[in-house]
Amino acid sequence: MKYRVVIADDEAKIIRLIEELGRWEALGIEIVDTCTTGSAALESILRLRPDFVLSDIKMPGMDGLELIQKVRDVGAAPLFILISGYRHFEYARTAVSLGVMDYLLKPVDEAQLNETLERVCRRIDHLRGQQADSEEARSVRRSREREQTNRLFSEVIFGDRRLAGRYLLSEESCNERYATRFAPGCYRALCVFSNLSEIMGGNSSMSSDRFEKCMTESFPDYIAFCSISTYKGMILLLNYAPERMRQVRQAIDAFYYSVRNLREVFGKFRLHIGVSAVHSSIGELCDAVDEAHVAEWARLTISKDGIIEYGQIENLPAVSGDALLPAGERREIVDCIRYLRKEELGRILEAMNRRADEQLHQSPRGMMEAFQALGRELTEAVPEAERAALMEHVDYAYVNSSDGRQLIRNLYLALSGYIDELLKRASDKKGKPIAMAVRLIRERYAEQLSLEGVAGQIHVSPKYLSRLFKDEMGTGFNEYLTQVRLEAAEKLLSESALNVREIAVQVGYLDEKYFSRLFKKKTGLKPTEYRRIYG
Repeated sequence: MKYRVVIADDEAKIIRLIEELGRWEALGIEIVDTCTTGSAALESILRLRPDFVLSDIKMPGMDGLELIQKVRDVGAAPLFILISGYRHFEYARTAVSLGVMDYLLKPVDEAQLNETLERVCRRIDHLRGQQADSEEARSVRRSREREQTNRLFSEVIFGDRRLAGRYLLSEESCNERYATRFAPGCYRALCVFSNLSEIMGGNSSMSSDRFEKCMTESFPDYIAFCSISTYKGMILLLNYAPERMRQVRQAIDAFYYSVRNLREVFGKFRLHIGVSAVHSSIGELCDAVDEAHVAEWARLTISKDGIIEYGQIENLPAVSGDALLPAGERREIVDCIRYLRKEELGRILEAMNRRADEQLHQSPRGMMEAFQALGRELTEAVPEAERAALMEHVDYAYVNSSDGRQLIRNLYLALSGYIDELLKRASDKKGKPIAMAVRLIRERYAEQLSLEGVAGQIHVSPKYLSRLFKDEMGTGFNEYLTQVRLEAAEKLLSESALNVREIAVQVGYLDEKYFSRLFKKKTGLKPTEYRRIYG
């Protein structure tokens, strides 16, 4: 059926008469409910959402006019046809003001009823067409605006600084290219952190819609804003006149509390907003976003809930990202991921964990830079097909952390979990060439292995096996063999009393000096130095 109707009349015999007289099936109308009181009709309308309602004007408890008003008050919009034995003009006049389709008199005439039903069906078709056109237009407009905003962030805010210099020269050039509504005045950036999308089952689009609704409700027309959703929340750019400074700060508070009120629906979730300093030039938007990010990261160092402004942390003692996580340690972590070295990963991150207390009451910029540098190097180190999965692990290590030490613990859990996934995948691929080659290397690395020899043992060509290592392991055959051997050497140096020459032989190197050069190149330490530190 194309149309749905609820019939309400305090006389059951009138309802039966209407049911008999109407050409319901021929018109495609389904009677979804019948009611004998106004309150029952209201409950039915709100629950079933019919296209139209046939209602008596006089019913016990709530008359037809009250029913229409209450339905309109809660935002429902069915069409109404009123039925009455009264010919009083005031009823008809009120009914017209409430947008009633028609007014039928008792006793109901069959021809008039069906003529009215035909007219209401045509009206519903017309309204549906208008609604479809309107929704499509809104959808197209929103899609176009979102696309232009995404370009602004990808090209300018997080992209090439030369483009920032070109398109952020003036409000006019930015508005022309990205359809923004910026005007000369003040600029601030907000970095919104929340794990709401995770609570909603990973539905980031739904949480984004909720954030956008809160923005629309919180930011008045005198604030021009645009936003982009991220895996951890949202980034907003605000533009306003200088004299609106105080009202804008109040609007930011209102936005925070509007989002926080969603806890009534979705339960408790984490919510922090990092707010940049006030900037007076559109050319400083990139700096504003950077400040908002640093302010948001401060939730891990100063344990402050809610809104954190950049001004609260900009004078904290600074420590560089390289000091917190030196390039050598980052390379070691990358090697652990590339060569599935879970135990070594734990040792490196434990050393990081011991340094985490140093970050308390310091600027969070160093921690942010170290985390971002590690993410970039991890991404570049694994095959392209694996990058999204790896970065999802890394990102959620950050999302689920409330301080620096927990971030490091979560990072270990995330990266070790990723290693476990790869090991399981390799186990599932037993019998496949790459899995067979990896297993053979790990079991027989002390022997004089070669690409040709291993390829022959698993019955594939050397060229094919070389390509498999590049595609599936992200490294070459010889590089992988060397890493497995040196991994075994590290273990022997720290756990056995064998001398360096004996260890070299046990891991497949007959030349002790060549082994020592390889070992130092990989770890930065001579074998004897490594034993002195870790033995």
